Amino acid sequence: MAIALLSLRQAEKVEPQLRAALKGQPATAKPTASDLAQAGLSARERLALRDGSPADAAAALNARQYVQQIIAKDREFTRSQMIWALGRIEPGEIEAMLKSLAKMRGRYASLVLEYSQTERPIGRQALEELRGLRERIDEFERGLETIKTAILDGNAEVDGVKAARI
Repeated sequence: MAIALLSLRQAEKVEPQLRAALKGQPATAKPTASDLAQAGLSARERLALRDGSPADAAAALNARQYVQQIIAKDREFTRSQMIWALGRIEPGEIEAMLKSLAKMRGRYASLVLEYSQTERPIGRQALEELRGLRERIDEFERGLETIKTAILDGNAEVDGVKAARI
């Protein structure tokens, strides 16, 4: 990576033009491509200044700023989608989900205990039942965490519950 160093004479020549261009003010003389390159501007900034759109040069984002924008947009889109999808949640809906999850956990634990009591190896059908139950439990747990996070983030409302402060 090369770093352009300007001589004092070059800096005196380019600096007023660049300042004027970045502020959107007309400069006495338009900077040349070599002036801009020597000033240490990125290719995008040089192109924007050359084409006469100084606002674009000032608005050019670095990678970190762009990623921050992506994260903010992701949050915004997720928030609007969660509000649309979940709407207003009744406490009874959450309770029914918790009861269903508890039943699956209990069923899984009892099956594991039951299958561990036999001398025979576990059969294919029993193994499939355990695997399916474990996958359903995992999905319900992830879903519950998603809903809890949505409630805490203010992306879902629950009847009778004050919204969390964001």
